[in-house]
Amino acid sequence: MIKYGEESHLRQIVEGKLRFAPSKDYIQMEEKLHSKGQGDALEGKMKIKASLKISDTETGVVLRSLPNCISTISFQNVNNFPVFCLSQYDCKSTTNYIDSAHYQIRLLPDDLKCVRTDFPKATHALIILEPNKFASNVQSINNHKIIGEEIHYYDNDTPEKYMYLATGDTRIRLKEALPIKKSDSYRILLCKNSCFVKQNEFRFIILDELIDSSVFYSYKFTSRYLIVPINKLSKTIDVSLGF
Repeated sequence: MIKYGEESHLRQIVEGKLRFAPSKDYIQMEEKLHSKGQGDALEGKMKIKASLKISDTETGVVLRSLPNCISTISFQNVNNFPVFCLSQYDCKSTTNYIDSAHYQIRLLPDDLKCVRTDFPKATHALIILEPNKFASNVQSINNHKIIGEEIHYYDNDTPEKYMYLATGDTRIRLKEALPIKKSDSYRILLCKNSCFVKQNEFRFIILDELIDSSVFYSYKFTSRYLIVPINKLSKTIDVSLGF
C-alpha cells in the first residue's frame, strides 16, 4: 500500500493521526477537474438504462413507471461517509521477490504517470510494508465499524456492478429481486469506471458515522514503513523486513 502526499502529512499518519474526508470532497474535486483526477464524476451515483417502476418499499404500491429511460440514481447520505484513500499495487510493482520480507519495489511508468497526474501537490510516498497490520490498525479506530476494500472498476453500469451493489458479490443471479438496501449503500463508493483503473485505489470507509468536513481520527500505527520522495519510485527500492 502507498499513500501519496506532502511529507509532513504522511508523517501524521505514522504518528497516529488519520485524516478521513467526506466522499463529497472527491466528487467536487472531479467536477472541478473535469474527469482528470482522483475522483469519478458519477462517484456515489449510477446510471440505469431500463424500464423502471418506483414502488413504496412498505406497501409495494407502484408510484411511477419510467419506460425506456436512462436514470441517474444517488444514494441517501452516501456523500457524507468518512473515506480514507490510498493505492494498492500487485506483484507487477515488485521485482526480485524472495518472500514477503525480502523484495524490491518499482512502480511501472504508467502507474507513476498516473500518480503525478492525480496528485500534483504530492512530494513523497508513504510505503506501508505490512498492509494487513495497517488495515487492522485502521479498523480498530474508536470501535467504529470500518470496512476496507479495493475499488471495483466497471465499464459503465454492468450487471456485475448491480450484483455487487445488491449482494457484495459479482456473480449474476437471475430471476431474483435484489434490492439495494440503505445499509449497503456504501458499496457505490467502491465502484468506479474502468478508465480510472490505473489509480489502483483502496478505500477505508467508516459506516457508523457521517461527516460534513474532514476529521482526524487517532489510532495506533504499527506497520513498518518507508517515506521516500515520489521520484525514487521510478528506481528500485530494496525492502528487507528482517523476519
